[in-house]
Amino acid sequence: MKAEGAESVKITRPGLSRVVQRSRLFALLDRKLEKTVVWITSPAGSGKTTLVASYLDARRQPCLWYRCDEGDSDPATFFYYMGLAARKAAPRYRTPLPLLKPQYLAGISLFARRYFENLCSRLVSRAALHGSSSAAPSGKGGSKKEKPPAKTGVSHPPGKEEFTIVLDNYQDVPVDSPFHDMIAHGFDMIPEGIHVVVISRSGPPPAFARLQAGDRMDVLEYGDIRFTLGESEKLVWGRIPDLDRKRVAAMHESAEGWAAGIILMLERTKLEGERAESVPDGAYERVFDYFAGEIFNKTEKGIQDFLLKTAFLPVLAVPLAEKLTGVVDGRRILSALNRNNYFTEKLAGSGQDYQYHPLFRDFLLNRARAKFTPDEWTVAQREAALLLDQSGQIEDAARLYGDAGDWQGLARMVMDHAEDLLAQGRSKTVEEWIAAIPGGITDDQPWLLYWAGMCSFPFDMPRARRYLKRAFASFKTMDDTAGIYLSWAGIVDVYSYEMDEWRRLDDCIEIFEGLRRTHPSFPSKEIALIASSRMLISLTLRKTDQPQRVHRWLRRVDNLLQETPSIDIRMDIVFCTSLYNLWKGEYHKNAILLETAEADIRHRKPSPFSVIRIKLMRGIHFWVTAQYDSALHTLSEGLDIAGKSGVHVFDSLLWSFMAAAQMAPGRMEMAGESIRNQMTASPGTPKALDLYFYHFNSAWHAILAGNAYLAAENLETISANVAKMGNPYYRALWHIGMAQVAFMQERSREVGNHIRAAHRIARDMKSPVVEWYSLLIDAYFLLRQGREKEGLLSLRRGLSLGGKHGYVHLEFYQPSLMRFLYARALKEGIEPDYVKGLIRKLGLTPPSPEHDPGEWPYPVRIYSLGRFAVIRYDGVLEYAGKVQKKPLEMLKAVIAFGGVNVPADRLANALWPDADGDLAHKSFEMTLSRLRRLLGGENIVRYSAGQLSLDPNYCWVDSLALEHIIGLIRKSPPDDVAGLCERAVSLYEGPFLPADSGLRWTLSKREMLQIGLLRIIDTAGRHHEKEGQWERAAECYRKGLDTDDLAEAFYQRLIVCYRELGDRVEAVRTYNRCRRILKEKLEIEPSAETRAVYSSLLQAT
Repeated sequence: MKAEGAESVKITRPGLSRVVQRSRLFALLDRKLEKTVVWITSPAGSGKTTLVASYLDARRQPCLWYRCDEGDSDPATFFYYMGLAARKAAPRYRTPLPLLKPQYLAGISLFARRYFENLCSRLVSRAALHGSSSAAPSGKGGSKKEKPPAKTGVSHPPGKEEFTIVLDNYQDVPVDSPFHDMIAHGFDMIPEGIHVVVISRSGPPPAFARLQAGDRMDVLEYGDIRFTLGESEKLVWGRIPDLDRKRVAAMHESAEGWAAGIILMLERTKLEGERAESVPDGAYERVFDYFAGEIFNKTEKGIQDFLLKTAFLPVLAVPLAEKLTGVVDGRRILSALNRNNYFTEKLAGSGQDYQYHPLFRDFLLNRARAKFTPDEWTVAQREAALLLDQSGQIEDAARLYGDAGDWQGLARMVMDHAEDLLAQGRSKTVEEWIAAIPGGITDDQPWLLYWAGMCSFPFDMPRARRYLKRAFASFKTMDDTAGIYLSWAGIVDVYSYEMDEWRRLDDCIEIFEGLRRTHPSFPSKEIALIASSRMLISLTLRKTDQPQRVHRWLRRVDNLLQETPSIDIRMDIVFCTSLYNLWKGEYHKNAILLETAEADIRHRKPSPFSVIRIKLMRGIHFWVTAQYDSALHTLSEGLDIAGKSGVHVFDSLLWSFMAAAQMAPGRMEMAGESIRNQMTASPGTPKALDLYFYHFNSAWHAILAGNAYLAAENLETISANVAKMGNPYYRALWHIGMAQVAFMQERSREVGNHIRAAHRIARDMKSPVVEWYSLLIDAYFLLRQGREKEGLLSLRRGLSLGGKHGYVHLEFYQPSLMRFLYARALKEGIEPDYVKGLIRKLGLTPPSPEHDPGEWPYPVRIYSLGRFAVIRYDGVLEYAGKVQKKPLEMLKAVIAFGGVNVPADRLANALWPDADGDLAHKSFEMTLSRLRRLLGGENIVRYSAGQLSLDPNYCWVDSLALEHIIGLIRKSPPDDVAGLCERAVSLYEGPFLPADSGLRWTLSKREMLQIGLLRIIDTAGRHHEKEGQWERAAECYRKGLDTDDLAEAFYQRLIVCYRELGDRVEAVRTYNRCRRILKEKLEIEPSAETRAVYSSLLQAT
């Protein structure tokens, strides 16, 4: 039955009847409400609630009225009913305020802040939209047509609409409840235009000290609240108009301005006439009982019985009261009590709902306990509890069942209402109900065990697991199909959420398959969806080696979701499917899946918990596909949603992949900060997976920093956790990390062991992405160890697999490692298109200039030896025309002047020798801008501190590479010289900028390179001669003569080479060519040394 009575009393302001308009206090409230919060404290019966209700009527101010009770000690209960109150106060908002689900509890103070922020934005909009017309008075104290009375004190700004939140009966919330801290944090978010009034018999708890210290809260105490003589006269004469002023003064003095005391004395006066009035000594409650007892004793017995029985009902709905008491004219009795202001209020906006004043109700309950026998008392409680349960007032019903010791009734309530209450986040309420039931009864009812387990999830996983396993066993004994499948699903949730023993899911999978044989039909579509989705989750986490099985259950769940749409369950499935796709390396499928999920999020508004998980998966997807900025943006969105919603369960993982997306492109300092945030962001005790990724990232960070010891320490720390988790993907990556550490520490045998372990896991789980990565790491280690054949085989297999699927990288990615592998792959012609794409995507810097760049995809290649050509990776640069002439001339000058840290003044003097300083500077800036556009970006031509440089990471220049090698040869050991010489010779295709020989600033570079090359050729040739490599030596000398055909020494050495090769004809031709060229160009004969070499040739033949 719909819970109408409970909702109405908690969120409905009291109705007013014959209220004294207390303008003195209205003016005081006006001044007090300059603060955000006003706390009104005074004893019971002093008129606090009536004062606030009448003030709001008088000021025509809209309000949200909330009556606290002990049930609000469960914060989820408060937010549930406050959500109903918000919907009532601002009905145009269709999206309800969030419920306090378990995932919010780690950040409940933040949740409260965001909740009140959201609530207040609705209330402010409501007040602005409807204005004061929506604040119709709740009783006879005013009407819509009346103008509000003039206000003394501080007036609200003209045209400004305001709204008041009232928390009544605040003292009923237990002192030790977290409610107080939560509410205090929520009040921090109250904006201008919203006021809060708290009504309580006690003063503010310590949690509100901050608000008082910050001058945001004021207190109205009993000294202010108690009636003045003038107010007492209005109160009395409103009921007995002709009562003598002296008697009124005597009543006032005797009651000391206590409203309830004055009213009780008035009632006794009506019954006893001229009897003198006096108030006995004692607490207000005892005084009330004294007067109420005297009046109650003179009431008709039938009405007495009605009052005593209805006292069990917190809300007096007339039909309910009549059914409980058997009285047919209950409406007349309650109406008369209300009309005579006898501590019975009629709820505003309700046709037939009443409520006794707390003092009066306590009095009646004490009378009932004294009058009824124990059996009568228990029967009355049970009858009232049953009616309350049927009318939806479940919290009060449960309380009465517990007080009556009716454990079966309370157990029935758990089974009837637990599902809805948990959906509202009110697990604490259900847990308290179950805890009240004796253990023997709980043990005999598996549904109580089941709900006890679900209440413990995710707060106490071991306890949840124990209860759910006991429930599962009992359900099987009773052959309760619904209970069997739901308790099984709960066990899966515990294991999957804990993330530290996924291998236990193997047992769950086996059990489920048995259940499908013994219980092939699900009891309902909802249970079918819950159980099938948990089977899919189990298979996803544990059976990645059985893709057909996973996909079969994925199709089943998709079909069930069509019939029973649930956005949050759909997001659960997207989350697990995305994990599965990542582990299997199915990135294209994953991209489509997550894009669709994002569209669902925009249109269907799932819970923040679901949204954050999808942000996490998208961030991971962007990271593994090297879309670093998108990854960081998406993960930051996830953290932002967590911060606003208070759902912090994924903060550690979000920071983890932030770190990964920062480490991969080399942002090490930022990554270090993110890794530190991983642990501080984890609410409570970190889960196994949080610890895994913290140490995992710490190890990766240490590897990139070259600290093998620290990396090993972190990986060894999580060794046991990796095995215990039982996830093959994470275990494989752990082995790959350990292999890298072992290589750094020169422990070759361990390197091989870890790589083989990763290979085995990849094959077992049928994961192409893990196989690809392990093959590449294997190739690196083999090639570094000089095992060329095996290394190239692994490299070829790995890149073939990666090219097929478009893989980029995974954890423990090292740019230097991949640079080495990809340079070698290009040199060997292995998957060149795929490798070039990887290099560009990853932004890998090229090998050092002394190594052959081969096909390395520099963004720009510039050829200046023997020709001038600029080639971008997207094609040959078109630079014909006058517009490009000056920028290209600047480029040539930069190269001629060394390519690095070339002063701008030097360039300006070379390019604009006749221009004055300002004009040359402007021309320089304009030409630089055009050059950058021509080459494709500022990162290619860098300008800093008045100097221009070509960045060697993005731009390769043949002459600069040659110049670098020339310098290396001078300081390299003899064994390395030959290779460098060959590399230099291969680079030189002709003079430096041959078409620009007329430009003076090219001459020095041209001569330097030519001289340097000739020295290299001589060195290389003599090295080959020494090694007996006569053909290679001859090739060097021929190259030297192509460079300088007047270099007579090269003719000499070439003749010797041909002699040793037995090629007399070429030797003679070489000598004759030498004679001819020397004669034509210098008009001289060959030197004596040359003639001697030639003579040795003739003598040898």
